[in-house]
Amino acid sequence: MRKPNRNLLFLCMLLLGYAVKGQESYQATEAVTPTWQWRCADGDALLNFNPSRIIDSSRTLVFDNVPYAREYTLMVVYKPVASGEASVWRLGYDTSSVRGLTTEHIVSDNVTIRYTDTTTGIPVVSTLQQTAPDSTAPYVRLILGDDTMAGSVKVAEVLYFDQRLGNAMLRRVQSAMAVRYGITLGPVDYLTADGTRFWLHGVDSARYHHRVTGVGRDSTYRVHQLRSRSEMADPILTIGTDSLAEGCFLVCGDDDAPLTFESDGDIEVLGRRWRVQSTGAPQGLYSLVFDTRNLPLPTDSLVLVVDRDIHYPHSVTAESVSFEAVSFPSDSSVFTLARGSRLWSPDLAHGTKNRRNRASSAVGGDTPQTSSDLAAHLSLYPNPTAGRYTLEVSGTRQVQVTVYSLQGKTEATFSDSGRDSYRFEGTLPSGNVYYATVVTDSGSQTLKLIVK
Repeated sequence: MRKPNRNLLFLCMLLLGYAVKGQESYQATEAVTPTWQWRCADGDALLNFNPSRIIDSSRTLVFDNVPYAREYTLMVVYKPVASGEASVWRLGYDTSSVRGLTTEHIVSDNVTIRYTDTTTGIPVVSTLQQTAPDSTAPYVRLILGDDTMAGSVKVAEVLYFDQRLGNAMLRRVQSAMAVRYGITLGPVDYLTADGTRFWLHGVDSARYHHRVTGVGRDSTYRVHQLRSRSEMADPILTIGTDSLAEGCFLVCGDDDAPLTFESDGDIEVLGRRWRVQSTGAPQGLYSLVFDTRNLPLPTDSLVLVVDRDIHYPHSVTAESVSFEAVSFPSDSSVFTLARGSRLWSPDLAHGTKNRRNRASSAVGGDTPQTSSDLAAHLSLYPNPTAGRYTLEVSGTRQVQVTVYSLQGKTEATFSDSGRDSYRFEGTLPSGNVYYATVVTDSGSQTLKLIVK
């Protein structure tokens, strides 16, 4: 066998997980909430798993209860879905003045301004701040859509503020909308409602500012996104979790590298990599689902590499591979996919004591002492088994175990703390494959368990 490519091994070992430094600070001030807000609750289309309404020449929405404001900020989340110019929104005043936006023009009374951002299929958070015409009426009519234009859009949410928002406050609202609807903002930091940065766009992390997506919870702008997939071009990743505390966000972006595998002997590593950033200490386990239809074959032998940890799939279909109970060792972890027969040899996939050392070296470099300690003191036996199994863990002060079926169903959970060693026993139905994810204070592993 030819010698490993040292540069490739080093690259895979680090997964390009650089630290973020020298970022601008933001003042934590009270968030400004909308004066009026509409959010689609029962739409006919989805935008990042959230309902949206298709607006075209035959379908419009009219709201007569938008409060009049001399200075206002109007934000609309929409996505063009058919070619041709489409009306997004119009504001009508009692003086017959009309302000509005189409997918190609900004309208202000008798002035029309053309703009060229007309890419079909890419969602946007459109923001317009203006001084309104004089009006004696307490309310303004807002119309979504127009019966004279050929194009169509998905409209998911409208936010109306009775003031012009400053740049920092605008960023907070736009960041919330970006997470909820799978939109990648320009080269900027993302902020929570109180001004905390949860996605840092800096010199070191700018390379990962592609298809930024993630989960988060922020009640100020009604964000409670537990499942997310980028709505930008060519996404393959969906990330999810069961629950998040208020103020917690975990997002990731990719480096836009090709969806091809880099070969090193019998191990291949996907060229594209994703980087995680988080805030609010969102401790927990996450699911990662990769759409494999755009990946080179074969796709039935993939593993997930998170920093230096190896995770085996919980389910594989003709179109996707999913990984459950994934933990991220740091708030800047980097992950990708790998494949190769060496990663699936019996002693690695079935959880013998040398699994962590051999699996991590297969994708490059030595393993940190904490992870190797976990591997050296973890055993799952008998494997294969007739149904009853035993899991032993030592060398850690706390442990959490979740046993999943191949379809991702939780079959058993165990947890304990405060001791030097742990022993868990269970029984599983025969004729199936299961996975046991073990999370300790020094790392995590997912072991494959075969029940005959």
